[in-house]
Amino acid sequence: MNKIPNNIKYVICGISALIFLLFFLGIINPFGFNDSLQKITGYFFGLSFNNLDYLAISSIPIFGMLFNSKRNEFKTAELIKDILYIVLCVLITIAIGLYLLTFIGKPTNPLIPQYLITEPFFLYSTLTIGIGILIPFLIIKRTVKRNEINDIGIEN
Repeated sequence: MNKIPNNIKYVICGISALIFLLFFLGIINPFGFNDSLQKITGYFFGLSFNNLDYLAISSIPIFGMLFNSKRNEFKTAELIKDILYIVLCVLITIAIGLYLLTFIGKPTNPLIPQYLITEPFFLYSTLTIGIGILIPFLIIKRTVKRNEINDIGIEN
């Protein structure tokens, strides 16, 4: 993190705080995606978003900054790529999580329509967002270890 200039750190933290405030005040509403998602998939996903989800989503730029600090030198374009990479990983894990919900989230009561999908446990959405944030860090850690092994002189 020492390679990143302080003004960039302040901007990233400000963007994260602004995103959280927009979520918290209700200006950005994630429930608006349910209508379009229902038209595409035919399922209505009854997901509950709480402040922890908002905090995880709004902290993606900070995690992108941490992810960028693994690089040898700082470039703003690479910081933006790293943030977008984390956003892509989060979107992919949310999509996979919604796909899994179509199997495990269907109601067992015959009086409830089968197109209504609910979360199997309370922090399901938070868990999928957290996994999406962690995936890039796990991938980069593995590549760093391989490079360190090659520097030592051990071949695969």
